[in-house]
Amino acid sequence: MSAIKPVELTGNFGFGTMSMTWKPVPPPVEQSLESLRFITSHKEFGTNLLNGGEFYGPNDRNLKLLKEFVDSNSDEVNQKLIISIKGGVDKTTLIPNGSKEFISQSIENIISYFPSDKSKRPKLLFEISRVDRRVPYIETVGYIAEYVKAGKLDGISLSEVGIESIRTTQAAFPVSCVEIELSLLTLDIFENGILEEVSKHNIPIIAYSPLCRGVLTDSAAESADFLKDIPQGDIRHNFEKFYQENFQQNLKRVRALYKFAHDDKHTSLESLSLSWFVKISGLKEYRGVKNITKILAIPSGSTKAKIESNFGSIIELSDEDLAAIDKIIDENPIVGGRYNKHVEAHLNG
Repeated sequence: MSAIKPVELTGNFGFGTMSMTWKPVPPPVEQSLESLRFITSHKEFGTNLLNGGEFYGPNDRNLKLLKEFVDSNSDEVNQKLIISIKGGVDKTTLIPNGSKEFISQSIENIISYFPSDKSKRPKLLFEISRVDRRVPYIETVGYIAEYVKAGKLDGISLSEVGIESIRTTQAAFPVSCVEIELSLLTLDIFENGILEEVSKHNIPIIAYSPLCRGVLTDSAAESADFLKDIPQGDIRHNFEKFYQENFQQNLKRVRALYKFAHDDKHTSLESLSLSWFVKISGLKEYRGVKNITKILAIPSGSTKAKIESNFGSIIELSDEDLAAIDKIIDENPIVGGRYNKHVEAHLNG
């Protein structure tokens, strides 16, 4: 085992920044900066973990936002933060490239946006976004590990990996976390062995799209036609769960969860969906998986009001509540893949 140590993740949640920079019309920069300051400083529900991406918007828009945020902070504030940034993907084609040359180029670009002095910046995790099947995964991870050993990065994170990639990587280089999609509408990791594998190694899960891209919300459950409200150019139009013929079936689970949230728990669907993560994180057994590892969902929020709505309304769920949620899940199956056949070829590598 190398001398590399995983970066410890604390708290119940992280914060996703993709929606701040990777959408047809992103929110104003100053508004996003205000939101970042709010979520990283709130005494009750704030988080020190931010999740970004080199390809989250054109011309390094996400990296520029994070740089401006870090530059506006004191050294003391920055030292408490952790930023995990996905890279290693062609920003035009979104095809992963795990070669030494490309990974080095990606890392050098990312770290150029942050102070080189570790006492003045957050801890930085480089997260390989998807698996390039042309390059042995352990070699790609090895290129990243050299930057950790040199002190230019603080840890390694994985994204959308399969069981064997997790196993071989962890055996050589401690992994700080694994990012993968998880929500009440996307339970794949309970079924494909990935959650079981990371739990064996006590590697935290970073759960992206915890509200399933806006579907696990009151507004979606109450909408007469949610799909028509999704703007042209939005990536959700390309995902199987959002195909018209699938979406109507999937709404059955959404509306059943909405009813349970409002009638039984007197809260919003967003609150129920995010509270579920707090409940299942660290459980001794749930849906066939034993000794579940720490799970941190990374919801986002374009405004302080939205952040407060998502993070400030977490409720405590009982075992009976969890059983009721499971009943809804089992009685209302989801149809359609997380993405589409083309994209899913790069998942679970």
